[in-house]
Amino acid sequence: MVWSRTILDGILLCLIFNLTVAVTWIFIPCAFSNMLPKEIRLAAPPRKRKEVVILACVLYPLYLLIFAYMIVSSHLAGVTGFWHLFWTGYIEMFFINMGDLWGLDFWYRGAVKDKIMIPGTEHCKAWETKEWMKTLALPEHLILWPLLVCPMAGLIVAGISAWIF
Repeated sequence: MVWSRTILDGILLCLIFNLTVAVTWIFIPCAFSNMLPKEIRLAAPPRKRKEVVILACVLYPLYLLIFAYMIVSSHLAGVTGFWHLFWTGYIEMFFINMGDLWGLDFWYRGAVKDKIMIPGTEHCKAWETKEWMKTLALPEHLILWPLLVCPMAGLIVAGISAWIF
């Protein structure tokens, strides 16, 4: 594993992913209602089909491009062997995770709350930083991502890299 390349790629992917999600969240906040705390999900109006389609058209290609970049970058850096590829993918996805936690969930949501708040959810206590972090961000980013999402990313990167190269 090439640590410097892994860290720089992780930072780059973190910025690309989180800036893309941040811009999308500003323009279509209602599309993200299913990803928000339960109190907000229950108070939010139903998502429109157009919002769901736009969100899918942003997120699916974004994930495909992220994985393609991770695979090609690790190959170009000369990373070989299943476990080296696995840990490269895991660490790069963990950077995305931490950027999401601290960049989107903590700082960005608090800074632009008025622009991303879904109409009808203004009264929800879950928009407050402490409640948001306790009910959504910390469990998701300190348990779900490190134990499920990051290992899956590592397996995908290692599996596809070993299969292609």
